[in-house]
Amino acid sequence: MGGVTRRINVSANTPWASLLAYSRAVAVGGQVFVSGTLPVDPQGQLVGGEDAYLQARQVLALIVAALGEAGAEVSDVVRMRIYLRDYEDLEAVARAQLEVFEHCRPACTVLRADLARREFRVQMDAEAHITTSLS
Repeated sequence: MGGVTRRINVSANTPWASLLAYSRAVAVGGQVFVSGTLPVDPQGQLVGGEDAYLQARQVLALIVAALGEAGAEVSDVVRMRIYLRDYEDLEAVARAQLEVFEHCRPACTVLRADLARREFRVQMDAEAHITTSLS
């Protein structure tokens, strides 16, 4: 019969994590769910200025780090959602996304959205299916 499924919560380490009671990522049953991630540093300050590409790189760095803490790899990502304040930023954000996901090419949806603060140009979330065992 089934055993106990281990759950791993990866802290977001931002001021919003305690305000909203959420984790950057949660891994359970071979699945990893990465929360909507903004281009911020641990103090919640914008990284990348007004440059959508640099903001996307920061978002992706946070997502990749969260995946690693949850026991997953970039190649385990099966789905992404990209939220853009403005579709004008699609090319710049896509360039950053391609740098990370070129070899595994997850399913991906791009949406236009109002983000938490006006200076944020991009937010992303991800879902992964771990194909290697968690030891």
